[in-house]
Amino acid sequence: MMNKDYDVVIIGAGFAGIKAALTLEKYDLSVCVVDEGLLPGGQFIRYKKNGENSSKIPTYNKGLALVKEFNESSITYLNRSELIFINEKKEILVKLSDNSLKMIVPKTIIFATGAREIVQPFKGWDLPGVITTGAMQILLKTSGKTFCDEIVIAGSGILHYAAGATWLEKGGKIKSFYDVNSFPNKFKMLTSALASNEKRADFFAMLPDMLKIQMNAKNNIKVIEAKGDKKLEAIVLAKVDGNGNVIKGSEFEQETSLLAIGNGLVANLDVATAAGCETIYDEKLGGLVLKTNHLLETSQKDIFAAGAPSGIGGADKAELEGEICAYSVLLNQKVIDANVYYELTKDLFISRTKAISFGKTLSSMQKFNLEEIKNLDENTTICRCENIKLKDINEAINFGLISINSIKKKTRAGMGNCQGKTCSELVRAILQSHGHNDTNHIKTRAPLKPTSIDILAGEITFLDGSKV
Repeated sequence: MMNKDYDVVIIGAGFAGIKAALTLEKYDLSVCVVDEGLLPGGQFIRYKKNGENSSKIPTYNKGLALVKEFNESSITYLNRSELIFINEKKEILVKLSDNSLKMIVPKTIIFATGAREIVQPFKGWDLPGVITTGAMQILLKTSGKTFCDEIVIAGSGILHYAAGATWLEKGGKIKSFYDVNSFPNKFKMLTSALASNEKRADFFAMLPDMLKIQMNAKNNIKVIEAKGDKKLEAIVLAKVDGNGNVIKGSEFEQETSLLAIGNGLVANLDVATAAGCETIYDEKLGGLVLKTNHLLETSQKDIFAAGAPSGIGGADKAELEGEICAYSVLLNQKVIDANVYYELTKDLFISRTKAISFGKTLSSMQKFNLEEIKNLDENTTICRCENIKLKDINEAINFGLISINSIKKKTRAGMGNCQGKTCSELVRAILQSHGHNDTNHIKTRAPLKPTSIDILAGEITFLDGSKV
């Protein structure tokens, strides 16, 4: 079904977006889901289009069940589609997979745009052969098999453990596994996870592989350099103290052609901020997130946030907030009253509190080490798109520029194809290491995704084919 207008447009087809869409459809609202992916499921529920798609992890299998229900629904799904313009009037311009431009003007928007990985930079981290644990997971889940003989995995938090478990599940071998965190910090994360029924079930499902990893894991060790001639050939590691600072003289080198590293997650907010949604900076929630009220409505009326945009917390939080947002939309559109809303959401909010608690534990383990950033080699790449080095950022700060957006204008850090998705948080951390605390989001301009002039010059129509 292709309508000119929709009751609700949902941006993102992960746990939050799918759950919101399925809930709204039950109340006969017209729903359109816009997603960049080839298949619904988001970053977590990656799978092969054909063939056996299963896992011993309950949350993953629950996600597959949601995807199946979504695929069998009548919800409009625009896959391989990029949102390139949005404004405070909720006018949305989407580039479809055939490169046509379509305008959608819904009554309500739900941002379920998920999160992306952040990596604390080190010299040589931009060498081919250095990948994030998220990229590793995508390759594993979509192909169903490993892609090299051995791999070195490193990082902090939980992402590299999840990637390692998936690698072992697919029959791969881990050459070495390094964790910045101490064992007590990991125990803290485990305690938080076991407080949630869903996380507890996932943990016990992964326990055999997690034990294999932990038996061979080396704690309090971080990667400080990647070496190689045009590709990764070796990494330099070092022991760290309880504060995460490198212990001088503890450095050692290991040969490897592939390193997967993960330090944490940060919310995708570029589309929401382009729509005028206000942000807040809260390290406990994962850094920069959207400002929301008790209904998960943003500062813009009838625009809601579900999942990572309201705070890092994982798939459980995303699914819960997707359903909560759906009921909040129904309340705002007077489909249900306040009493019905309370009955439908009271248990969801209780479960959400536990999910938020777990998210806060994760966030506490992914903080940038500001002392190490201050001591980085000045030729370390910060903006990969524009090849901006640390020395360029430091020069701008010494010049008196103490905000992400002013540094962007001076150095072009954040002006590349990704529009600051990677480097903006790195620049924020560099500013913090200099004693400057910028809590604003990086400003983006349309088109929000790289789009050729010939496409932008083309005709814009509504989804039903009528002219704008």
